[in-house]
Amino acid sequence: MITLSDSFSWWCCIITRDGAETLGTTLDSIIRQSIPPEFIVVVDDNSKDRTAKIIEEKKKSFPGIFTIRTRYETRDIRRVPMLLNLGLDFFASRNFSAKMPNYMMVSGDDNDLSTEYVSRILSKMEQEKKQVVVASGSWPGSSGRMPHGAGRLVCMDFMKKVGGRYPVAYGWETWLLYKALELGYDVKNYHEVRYTHLRPYNANNLFGWGRAMYSLGFPSYFVFLRFLINFAYASRGTQSRKASVTMLVGFIQAKLNRGAVKDMLIEDDDLKSFVRRFATRRLVRLKLF
Repeated sequence: MITLSDSFSWWCCIITRDGAETLGTTLDSIIRQSIPPEFIVVVDDNSKDRTAKIIEEKKKSFPGIFTIRTRYETRDIRRVPMLLNLGLDFFASRNFSAKMPNYMMVSGDDNDLSTEYVSRILSKMEQEKKQVVVASGSWPGSSGRMPHGAGRLVCMDFMKKVGGRYPVAYGWETWLLYKALELGYDVKNYHEVRYTHLRPYNANNLFGWGRAMYSLGFPSYFVFLRFLINFAYASRGTQSRKASVTMLVGFIQAKLNRGAVKDMLIEDDDLKSFVRRFATRRLVRLKLF
């Protein structure tokens, strides 16, 4: 059984590429949390701008910033989980003289968090009767009960329980959420805890989202029905008809040409069985979003 500690301690992994315009504000908002992080790992993915200089400037006020620099050129689905795994490898290699942090925050380079963001989420996680091991706040315009986007907090004991790394595959982000549910834990999006994206949020990999649904094992009937509902009610929400079509095409393409993406799919039969059952229950309850 995972026990969430009464003593909050956390670390942060930030991924950036050419984030000089917003990274300084993001780091400031993390450093100034009412419960400050034990340390921050910035994975600088081959930036060509002033990102490295900004990181060095912020180290003067917060020496607990560590940088991992890469030379990757890839911009496909492999990029983000690969970079997060570098941060997780750094965490695993640390020789903690004091207490090991029990939470991890996943952050982009364009987030502005209120000073109480982390303390509010961790407090809510501990107050839940059912154990919550992944949680986030929301930015204006976001929706859904699942944690999403940056600002996610993950219980490190749970992360270690599922192997301590993300799969380098389509659906890697949602994989963590469904693994928690599969193992009997809970995940939450606390909509009342808000943060701001300093750049306009742009869901620019909708084709990849469709592939992710295939990778995670969502049944075809669920995907098609969800597409029809999204398409019919697109004008009432943030999902456009074009986005719905793009996601569906991504799903169909992966299903019909599995060989082309087989090396980028999640291989976890137990998880896929759970996702099929989960999707069917949502369909029965008419909760497709």
